[in-house]
Amino acid sequence: MSYQSGSESPRLRGLFESALQNYEMKTKISFAEHPLSKKLQNCHSDESITVVLQNEAEAFSKFRGSDRIMESIRNTVSLLYKVSATAALNDTLDLPFPPVRAIHVGLGVLLATAKGVITSCDALIGLLESMEKFLQSVEIYNKIPPTPAMDEIVVKIMVELLSTLALAAKGLKQGRQSKSVLVDVLLY
Repeated sequence: MSYQSGSESPRLRGLFESALQNYEMKTKISFAEHPLSKKLQNCHSDESITVVLQNEAEAFSKFRGSDRIMESIRNTVSLLYKVSATAALNDTLDLPFPPVRAIHVGLGVLLATAKGVITSCDALIGLLESMEKFLQSVEIYNKIPPTPAMDEIVVKIMVELLSTLALAAKGLKQGRQSKSVLVDVLLY
């Protein structure tokens, strides 16, 4: 019996569209209009995506631990790139803005928003490393045949990642003490 991944796509598409709208409401940032979205649209490898995001993180190079930020970005992008190769996540959802690219843009927005606001990289490193560990659980999706339940899990993971990025970016934009904002998000 073969599995048709598109059978759940309207519901899963609705979940992710709702997450995109929620992100835009919280951050007041439109994915389609953000400059990072345009840069990332032209990236077709995990290396090119990593370069764009690490350029956003260059402002943190003077901080202790900046090498951990760069490593976490590289690992997170690599994990997301593997997920983006999954047909069910891209083709069957039929979204104008692919989930993995939304996460990339959300990550870039967080890095750009944190510039000049944070005074220590510890909380940012904690958030990035938590995202990385969270995404490692998705790797199994690429190793087993897809099922409706697995499609739903992956979409829900993408929704949660986007929500986490929105909360962190919103908190930073509001000018709260960055460490407490990012710690609050980690605890969430």
